[in-house]
Amino acid sequence: MHQPYQARSRFGFLLGSVYRQWRRQIDLAFKDLGLSDATRMPLLVLYVHNKALLQKELAQALYLESSSLVRVLAQLQKAQLVQWDNDPADRRTKCIALTPAGRKVAALILEKSMEIEQAILADLSANEIQVTRQALEKISGRLESRDK
Repeated sequence: MHQPYQARSRFGFLLGSVYRQWRRQIDLAFKDLGLSDATRMPLLVLYVHNKALLQKELAQALYLESSSLVRVLAQLQKAQLVQWDNDPADRRTKCIALTPAGRKVAALILEKSMEIEQAILADLSANEIQVTRQALEKISGRLESRDK
């Protein structure tokens, strides 16, 4: 039997609300560093990949258009957190890499973000976390396949 439309439509609202509240907690933690979600995420993606990425690859990892990253990357370069070089295979393409300072900041972001995550999830059992993660991964996979 199908659930009423109203109940089903509220899941997206709840998911969005949790995301915004979660992000707000992280934004507050990095306010003093002047790092927003837009500037933190490219640093984290580069840190996790542990190598330079083409601007297009970085944009794809962030679910953004490559052109949307230009301003953010310029801010990060000005702050000496990233550097870029032209791709030897295609001089029109930029390879983006963390600077040593960017690597330190990204490590701090990851560490502090994990602390916040642990605090937020503290009241959940390991099973609740696992089930929630599995459901969200399934939803994410479905959304990614719809984009193709």
